Amino acid sequence: MHRGLATTRNTPGERQRGAGTIGCLLVIVLFAVLGYAGYRIVPIYMEQDDFHDELLTIAGQGTVQRWNDRVISRRVLALAKTMNFEVDQRNIRVERIRDRPEIIVIVDYSRTEEFPGGYQYVFNFHYAAAGNLGW
Repeated sequence: MHRGLATTRNTPGERQRGAGTIGCLLVIVLFAVLGYAGYRIVPIYMEQDDFHDELLTIAGQGTVQRWNDRVISRRVLALAKTMNFEVDQRNIRVERIRDRPEIIVIVDYSRTEEFPGGYQYVFNFHYAAAGNLGW
């Protein structure tokens, strides 16, 4: 009878192995969630850098070719559409430097991403692109 009790009792080593398995699974799940978030978020910031480069090009061309504000705004809106960023006409400002041909294009823009479970997150960005004669 004493022998049967010893075989049914859990030893401390068995409980530790179970806790180790649960801990390992939690770490794997954590890495999976972080990996997925990185997979979805990192490309947005990489595309943001490309968008900034293109805004600098628009500001530089606008300076050299002396575009009016309407032309610059149309170019920014077209660029945002092709790169899947959301820009409202009211969020584009063109500032001109007094007594100089340089301009500064200031844009507030965003991108909305939907994550599993119906969760939506809006990434908001702000950028000022200075166009000068030496672009």
